[in-house]
Amino acid sequence: MAKTFYEFMLKYKDKDTASGDLIRDMMHELRIHPEEEVDKIDSEEMFMHYLRNHYACRECIATAKRCWQSYRKYLEKAA
Repeated sequence: MAKTFYEFMLKYKDKDTASGDLIRDMMHELRIHPEEEVDKIDSEEMFMHYLRNHYACRECIATAKRCWQSYRKYLEKAA
C-alpha cells in the first residue's frame, strides 16, 4: 500500500534540508493542532491551500511543490 504524503515526508525528518524543515513543521502542527489533520492531506491543491492559510512563505511553498512532485513519482512507481 502506498504511503500518505505525510508518511512519505517522514524520511526527511532528520535531514538538514528544506524538506526536513517542512516535515518538522508538519509534525509540529500535528502535535499542537491535531484537529487540522495535516497528516491526512491527500492532494497538492489541499496542501497548497493549507500552507497559504497558514501564511507559509514562498520558499516553503516552493519546497512543498518539489516534495509533492517527488511524492507523485513515488506513487507512480508504487502503482
